[in-house]
Amino acid sequence: EDGIRDYKVTGVQTCALPICNSVIATMAGLRLADYVVTEAGFGADLGAEKFIDIKCRSAGIRPSAAVLVATIRALKFHGGVARENLSEENLPALRAGLANLNRHINNLRENYGVPAVVSINQFVADTDAEVELVMEHCKALGVQVALSSHWADGGAGATDLAQMVAAICDADPVSANNPHKSFVYPNELSLWEKIEMVATKVYHANEITANTKVRDQLRELNDGGYSHLPV
Repeated sequence: EDGIRDYKVTGVQTCALPICNSVIATMAGLRLADYVVTEAGFGADLGAEKFIDIKCRSAGIRPSAAVLVATIRALKFHGGVARENLSEENLPALRAGLANLNRHINNLRENYGVPAVVSINQFVADTDAEVELVMEHCKALGVQVALSSHWADGGAGATDLAQMVAAICDADPVSANNPHKSFVYPNELSLWEKIEMVATKVYHANEITANTKVRDQLRELNDGGYSHLPV
């Protein structure tokens, strides 16, 4: 599109509402800044589906990197710790909860071909041993990781993260003529096949099923010329 120079764009995956900003908003940012950071929804499953499979596909853009925001509290919760005990050190539960982080990293790498940076959103109750466990786990996976304390220290608390992301973006030859090419499903599949690929590739389901009413609705949409659209 005229007026869009070469750009760097980063998709940020956070634990927030599963929404994306508009294509217009992102394009406006790309005209005004060297780096555009956008909240891309909820996690590297639902959020990445909306941001990459739908938004990036439609806009012809792609992210240079994705930031996965994780908290030690949440990882321990995934590991089976009750909410009232999340402030207590629990390395076994934290280690078990890392499976959740692994899934998001794998989704970004395997389904979308986007490098990930993990940002540990630090809480005052996080212990040195817990932080070290998460950081060493990420490094073993070949993923850059930063400890971020911006809630307490402002911009200075996210300097390491910003430098990591900027370095990845600077090394990526992204331009307006280099759209994203790695999606969970191609345009030419039927709507049923697209739903099936999302379920099996992103959420690791064995199969999908639907009653006759749903199948008839999908068939009508396909026959109506909507099968090329993302799901």
